[in-house]
Order: sequence, then C-alpha cells, then structure tokens
Amino acid sequence: MGSITFNNLLINLLIMKKILLLMMVVGFAFSSIAQNQYTQVKNAKRVQDGQEVAIAQNLPMPTLNTNAVKDDINRIPIGTSAHERVVRREEAHVISYNPALDLITVTMLLDPNTYDGVNDMGIVGQFYSADHGQTWTGPTIIANDLSAGPNYYTSGGLYNPAGNTNLNDAIGVFQGTVYPPTGNWRFKSYGSSTVGGANQTNYIYEETDADYSYNGYWNIFGLEQVGDEMRCLNLKPSADWGAFETAQLQPIKGAFNGTTFDWDFSTSVDMDLYQKTENNVMAWIGMWQGNDAGTEIAWSPDGQIGYMWVVGVSNEDATGNQPIVFKTTDGGDNWEYIHLDFFTDEMQAYLDPYIIEANGGLMIPDIFESTGAVDNSGNLQLFVAMGSTSADVINYPDSIGYHWVYPGDLFNLTVNDNGLENIMWIDSLRTGNVMADTEGNYCGSEGWQHRLHAARNADGSQVFFTWIETRDMENNETNLHPDLLGWSYSPLYGLTEGPTCFTEGTLYETFYFFTNAANLVYDNGGGYTLPVTQSITPAEYSSNTSTSEDAITIQYITGIEFPYLVDGLGESLNTSGISVTQNQPNPFNGTTSIEVTSNTVAPVMLEISNIMGQTIRTSNEGTVTGTKTIEIQANQMEAGIYFYTVRVGNTSVTKKMIVK
Repeated sequence: MGSITFNNLLINLLIMKKILLLMMVVGFAFSSIAQNQYTQVKNAKRVQDGQEVAIAQNLPMPTLNTNAVKDDINRIPIGTSAHERVVRREEAHVISYNPALDLITVTMLLDPNTYDGVNDMGIVGQFYSADHGQTWTGPTIIANDLSAGPNYYTSGGLYNPAGNTNLNDAIGVFQGTVYPPTGNWRFKSYGSSTVGGANQTNYIYEETDADYSYNGYWNIFGLEQVGDEMRCLNLKPSADWGAFETAQLQPIKGAFNGTTFDWDFSTSVDMDLYQKTENNVMAWIGMWQGNDAGTEIAWSPDGQIGYMWVVGVSNEDATGNQPIVFKTTDGGDNWEYIHLDFFTDEMQAYLDPYIIEANGGLMIPDIFESTGAVDNSGNLQLFVAMGSTSADVINYPDSIGYHWVYPGDLFNLTVNDNGLENIMWIDSLRTGNVMADTEGNYCGSEGWQHRLHAARNADGSQVFFTWIETRDMENNETNLHPDLLGWSYSPLYGLTEGPTCFTEGTLYETFYFFTNAANLVYDNGGGYTLPVTQSITPAEYSSNTSTSEDAITIQYITGIEFPYLVDGLGESLNTSGISVTQNQPNPFNGTTSIEVTSNTVAPVMLEISNIMGQTIRTSNEGTVTGTKTIEIQANQMEAGIYFYTVRVGNTSVTKKMIVK
C-alpha cells in the first residue's frame, strides 16, 4: 500500500496513546483549532483476562464553528408525505440537484389525504424548485403502478436529455421498493415523468430467483444522472430475513429511449463477507436496526470512475465492520475489489488514540455509518462513523463483538487503487444512535442515526459532509435533540473548513430529524450551498406517537453554506506566483530536497516542526527569483513524521515529510 498522507491542519490530533498519557496534563497541540478546545471523556470497555474494565479515553474535540448566518437558516414546506418510511434510510436520495438546469427536486410518497387524485397509499410524486428552494412546484406523479403493492422506500432524481434547456422537458425519475401483500420483497420499482407531466411510465421488475426473495428491499441507493444514463444500486441478499447468508451488489443502469428508461440489471458483484460458523449468517452492518444500510455508490464527475461498497466483516482481515469496496474505471462495466488495510503499522499508530486495543493487540475499527463522494482525482472520499470492536471475530468466533468506543468518531478515508491512502479525524460524536426502543424516538417505533451525507461540487475539487448531532452531552446519551453540522475538504490542496454547527441558535434548533442532502452543491456566488431537507416538524414529532404511518411534512432548509476552499487558494497562488514542491525523496534518512518557485524576488524562510507542533529547526534560506532548491538534512531528527513550512515573502506552504 502507498504511504498514507495526513492533512496538515489536523495531524496534531493524531498522537499515539503512550504520548497521550504522558502529555495529558498539558493537552494536545493544535494548528487551526487550538483555541477553546475541550476534552471529551469516552467510556469504553476492554476485555482483560476475562474481566470487563472501564477505560477512560481523553480525546480532543474541536470547538464548533457556530458562525452560520442565522437569518438564512429557514424552513420552507415542500409537501406532505404519506409516512416516514420515505426518509427512513439515510442513503436514499430524497433530494437532488441538477446543475445543467439549476433545478432542485424532492421525491416523496404522496399523502392521499392531501393531494387531489391521489387516492391510494404508495403513489410517488416529485416537487421542483427553480429558485434554490424558495418556491416549489408539484407534485408531478412519477410512479403510480400499485399492482404488486404500494411503493415504500424511495429515491428520486432528475434526468436532463442532452441539449435540453426546457425545465418541463426534464424527466423526474423514481427508484424504490414495493411493499408486497405476500411479504415477499422481490420487486424493484421504477417510474418517470417529465416535469411538465408528460410520458408518465412505470416499470416493476420481479426477481424470480428464490435465493434472492428480498431482492427489491434495498433498491434505493445512488440514483443520479451520470453522463447520458441514470445509475443506481441495489443490494441482493440471499436466504431468510434477518439471517442472510450471502449478498451481491447490483449496479444498475437506465438508458433513456426517448420516452422512458430501459433498465439493465445484468451486472452483479459477489462479496466475500464473513459468515458466523453456527448459522452461516453473513456479518453485514445493515442487518441490524440502529445502523444505516452500510451500502452506497458514488461516481466521478466524468462518470467513468465509480465506487460501491458494503460495510461488513471481511474474510480477508481480522476486522470489525469495515467498508468492502469495489471500483470501476470503465463506467461500471467491470468492477475490481479494493482492499482497505487497517492493520499496517502506520494505520495502527493513527488509530491508537481512538480505538481500544483488542485481543491480539490490534486496534480494530468498527464502522457503523458511511457515505462518500468521488473527487476530481478519481479518489473516493469516504466519510464514516467509527468506533472499535471488542475482539477479532475471525480468530475469536465466539466473540459477541461489543462496541468498545461508542458513540465513536467521524473520519474521512481517502480510497484509491492502492487501498486506504489517507485517513483524517473530523470530530467526535457526542451521542449515540436513537434505537427503535429508545424513549423519545419517533412514533414509539422509529429510531434514527447521525444521517451522514456526502456531496461534491461540480468538478469534484471540494467535497462536503453533513450529519446531525445532539450538542447537549450532559443531559443526553442518545441523539434525541439533533442539530445539523457540516465539514468540507479540498483533497487536492489539503484544506478543510469546519466542523460547523449550522442550526445552533436558530428558531428550530435541536429539531432536525430525518435530514437528507443532495449529492451535489451549487455555487451561490460567494461559496457553495448544499440543498437539504428536514422531515417531521416539531409539532408532528410531539403529537404523532401512535404509528409510523402518520403523514409527515418535508421541508427545505435554506442557508446550508460552505466557503470556497480551492478557489481561494488558487487565486492566492496565481497572484503570488509561489509554488513549493513535495520533498524528494520521501521518506528519507539522509538528505531530501525541496524546490521553491517565485515570479518575484522574495526572502525564503524554512521551519520544521514535529508531530507535537513543536518547532525544531528554523533557517533563513536567502532569496528566490525563479527556482531555488532547499536541502534538508535528517541529522539529529529521529524517525517519524515532520512538517516543513516554507515562507516566501508573505506566503507560506506546509507539507508533510517522513524521516525513516
């Protein structure tokens, strides 16, 4: 595996446990988040000689940026959905954004008591906004075939034919599953209609293979226009409900034929999931309530590179639940497995402050929520909620697999052909998922997770991550009073912004249940806006306690805005004409070189710091006009990770280097 690169703004968070214990009295050194830090004490459990012992981990948590423009955070009602199952799965695309038409769509199951002509449960409609969510038009019915049963779980998006500029001729598309009267979830459901209401069509596919009798239940992932196709993903599990033995990932393509879509289900990819020896049940995180489905697909801007994954236990590693990832470079015709190795020395040292040591001395990560986006380098930026597990289930098959660190932490994983190329800590989760039997959940039966959503800008140069979290840790152990938070990242330049709490101090703070976000942002002229919906109003939450079949209101949330990261850096570099190369060779143990380029005469200073943020060397390198080479000697530097900052005039660039 290639060497792992760490973001220079957050690397000081990543200190090994032995150093952490020695330095606890003085705390961690931070770069951009050094101010107003506070410490969270996590309760964890370790098995030692058969005894469970409470372990306290003291880990840093950044002070939240709460500078969102409060006046811009507003709720605009879109429509009434028949019940909350339309938004239950956080991976389903309820809201989408089409950049070619600058149009936002929201898809839902229409409430028969609200809309004329909607007489039955399960009819799917789509709403449209051409003014960035301020006003909404609809619903346009895009699926009304109830012959196999009512539509249940849903995803929706927009398809714009090549060259079309007329909003009414764009095509709303539905992907979902059918609630079967027979109890057999073998039906996939699709529907489409133009925004103007023409060419309304339905398509229901019945899987006849008895091994995959639940073939349609997870037909809700990744629906979006990619090139001239609609693409999505279905998960095909085999065997009985709640005791699935194997599963396949089924990437699906829909080709537009001028009126509707021809759906291609011919591709299926097998997964090597661990099976419990006593009953052959596969270890897949989506099988358990309280977690997301652990299944998703994401595409590069050009549609050639794609990643799909399931979170489960692989037979290849001694693991807890981790992403089992497949990649395509030919638009989805062929898929290759990518191994994510969490057990290299470098990765184990990174995880040490966050993950409790398990049997065998390994830091075994246990991922329970995931989402992702593909950047402009063709890498998957995978956002995960991660804790740790109590034992290696392969070498210790009788282990129950307790979560040792819970609620866990949020991480960004960069995945490419080399596997796990980079890992970055984002934030600590303050509260746990809301289970179905948790007091205070919705309707007495419906829990929710942290609603992780990923997005990117049009060219993939910046990615975005949102989630919901209860900030009051003293009075809440579970996520019962959620606000909406966000974080953004420019992988190419290693810049980050956040975490930001968008909704603190707003009118409806702590009432952001069942959020859903688009997978694309739009440029608002001063930054990026992410289209977001919130479902179930405070009144509905407090009054509807009898059944999860109660109708709910879906609302658009304005003002979820992120600053430019790449654009600002590009302007700075273009104006200053400064560039600093990565040191070569890297890692090194003798001498390494850096090249500095400047269009003007400027003084050059070099500063080297260690992983603790302590400056260990400063030198005046003279002046530069054109290109200048700087050499760094490894003498008196122990093996490890360091950072070099080159200051050219008023501009500075920081990069990581490794002494071996």
